[in-house]
Order: sequence, then structure tokens, then C-alpha cells
Amino acid sequence: MNRLAVLALRVLLVILFLGTLLTQAWYIPQFAANAAQAVPELAYLAVPYTIVCIVIVACVQAVFVAMWALLSMVRRGAIFTGRAFRWVDLIIVAGIVATLLTFAIEFHLLGIVDVGPPVLGVAMTGVVIAGAAFVSLMVVMRNLLRAATALQDELAEVV
Repeated sequence: MNRLAVLALRVLLVILFLGTLLTQAWYIPQFAANAAQAVPELAYLAVPYTIVCIVIVACVQAVFVAMWALLSMVRRGAIFTGRAFRWVDLIIVAGIVATLLTFAIEFHLLGIVDVGPPVLGVAMTGVVIAGAAFVSLMVVMRNLLRAATALQDELAEVV
């Protein structure tokens, strides 16, 4: 991978990471406060939902950190080593946690509390499906990395 592509991806990761920090520090708490003010009978949910949403965003941040580490490994030509699997596993676990937490919020909000328009259920279901697809894709990519690493190790023995 050429240096310009790695640099461009790193710049994008920094921008995205800063955006998620802003989301955690300002947008989520502000949204929760506005929602609690608009619907006072559900104000007791503001703090727990805020915490869960901040954790979901932290999962996204963990993916960004893992991507940064994997990019460094690609740049050094060391992607086909055992260390890469730890980062890919982190991406998978973060995706699972974020997806399950999103589903939990959807189930609680729409199934138990019974609040929100139908479009919210559609949107959140879409996010849960996208999260499941992302995790599935990462599992496939981990298997491809495992196969490529085995082939490289085998080739190194031959040469």
C-alpha cells in the first residue's frame, strides 16, 4: 500500500475520531437533555441511554484505533503476522458490543417503554442489521487473513 493512501486513511481516521469525541462530549448529552425536557415522564431514561450511547461510540473509536494499528502493520509489511489477529478480533468484539447495545436500546425503547415513531424502529433495525453484517464481514476477513498468513508462512519455509 503506498504511503499516500496510508496517509489519507490516517487523516480520515483522525477526523472521524475527533467527530466521535465531539459526539460523546456534546451531541449525545445535549440530545438526551433535550429529549428529557421534551418528554419529562421519560426523563429517568436520559442518563442510562446517554451512557449506553457513549459506550456504542467508544466501540466505534476502538475500531478506529484498530484500523490505525492495522494500517501501520500494512505500511511495515507486517500484516500477515499473529499480531494482526488481535486487532481484527478487537474490531469484531467492538462490532458485536455496539450491535447488541443498539438492539438493547431498540428493544427497551420500542418494546418495553413503547415510545417512539415507527420510523425509529425501522431505522434502529437497519442499524442492527448493518452492525450484524459488519461483524460477519469482519469474521470473513479474519478468516481470509488467517489463510493468507498460513500461505505466507508456508512460502517462507519453501524459500
